[in-house]
Amino acid sequence: MKFSEELLRKKGKIFRQGEIIFEENDPADEMYILITGTVGIHKKVNDAYKMLIELKEGDMFGEMAIIDQKPRSARAVALTSVQLFPVNEILLSQLIKTNPEFTLRLVKILTNRLRESNYQITALLKGDRKKIVKSHLSTFANLHGKELNNGYVISLNPFLKWAILRVGLDLKDIQEAINLLIKEKMVNRLADDPNKIFVLKTLGKYEIIDED
Repeated sequence: MKFSEELLRKKGKIFRQGEIIFEENDPADEMYILITGTVGIHKKVNDAYKMLIELKEGDMFGEMAIIDQKPRSARAVALTSVQLFPVNEILLSQLIKTNPEFTLRLVKILTNRLRESNYQITALLKGDRKKIVKSHLSTFANLHGKELNNGYVISLNPFLKWAILRVGLDLKDIQEAINLLIKEKMVNRLADDPNKIFVLKTLGKYEIIDED
């Protein structure tokens, strides 16, 4: 969706890098469309916050709280300076009724988040670290990788720093999972630079998880 500069001046909200947009368990009366910048969604685990997802321009967040009328389920933090467009319950209802583009995007976002949540929950229940790391490799490659043919090239060290905040595993477990993925040729280490790996765009997609 595109918004006029005048509308953004009147209704938009600005947050500086590091500012908290909302806290976990806060009451909710609006969702947000991310106009510029990046936002991290964090969940408190064992008295520490772990980042679940990094959002970019065009993403929406905070929608579940105003749909189900429950408190915020996570904390949102501005990772950079950000501009947001707030959408309250009344405006959300209007947009769903009158704007097919907005409605389709909202449905896609909710569907993707549900699919990713189900994938991670299943992987966690099975204790499969390789599947967890593979899912996050795919996400990181899409967000930060350099596109090349049918995949992305990513640097290992930035991925490890990014992943340690999200996957609920220690550094050794993440590195071992990456080595397994390389051994099974699901990802490839670059011959001319062992600190970089090639990740296929299809990594983590369309996988059937066997049920015991």
